[in-house]
Amino acid sequence: MSSKPPSGKNNPSGKNNPSGTPAGQKPRSGPPAGKTTQSSTEAGKNARERARQREEQARRRRRDRRIIIAVAVALVVLIGGGIAFQAWRTSRAPSAAPAPSGSAASGGPVTITDGKPIMLGNADAPVTIRLYEDFHCPHCAEFEEEFGATITAAQNAGTAKVALYPLSFIDEGSATAANAMACAAEEGFGQAYYTGLFANHTLQWSTAQLVSLADQVTGGTTPASFKTCVEQGKHADWVSSINTAADQAGVKATPTMFIDDKPVDIPNVTADQLNQLIGTAAK
Repeated sequence: MSSKPPSGKNNPSGKNNPSGTPAGQKPRSGPPAGKTTQSSTEAGKNARERARQREEQARRRRRDRRIIIAVAVALVVLIGGGIAFQAWRTSRAPSAAPAPSGSAASGGPVTITDGKPIMLGNADAPVTIRLYEDFHCPHCAEFEEEFGATITAAQNAGTAKVALYPLSFIDEGSATAANAMACAAEEGFGQAYYTGLFANHTLQWSTAQLVSLADQVTGGTTPASFKTCVEQGKHADWVSSINTAADQAGVKATPTMFIDDKPVDIPNVTADQLNQLIGTAAK
């Protein structure tokens, strides 16, 4: 007995449905084969680009770290070198001071009296140059460099004498240098010591440095009394009295200069003009 073929009762189209999709429903379909290949290619390209960007960022971070490390090392070297230079600059032994020419400027032993200046030069000179200076004052060192030779020449010529008020406004080194200046003047080598102090104005002015400068000024014949004077701060009270005297005179800055009680406008005068002012005052 032969079997009958399936009737088209449940298959409206009257045809076999090999896909197995129920009648009246469209079969599911995927992307075309070409489109799938294209999407895979683009995804690969994107992945490679992201990997390239990550590597580039990593290279930049490594480069930035190297730069930061190099800058840090350079700063350490620079700061260390600056500290070392400053330490040498302030703690070294004093250099040789230029000797003042002529004997009149050097003068002789000076009596130190509270509130009174150190007198340098011929006591009979007609002109008095009153100077208020601090041995740690950079502007005072510049003043000495610019006008020191002119003033010393007037001292040597017997035209002027200097009334020196060594102030101690800046730091402890100012005070120790002022005390040593009084010690030197008391021993008779004040003028040369004054020049040496300003020639080495960046030093701390420890006892050893102050004694070393005296050895250079005296050619190694520094009196023992000078060293004792420096070590014991013999003229500390005098140093304080000089600060008081400057206040009473209305001195507000260093350097300050008067020629026979007339103030000199230091920033606006030249060495030649100062020489003329001294000459005029001597007439």
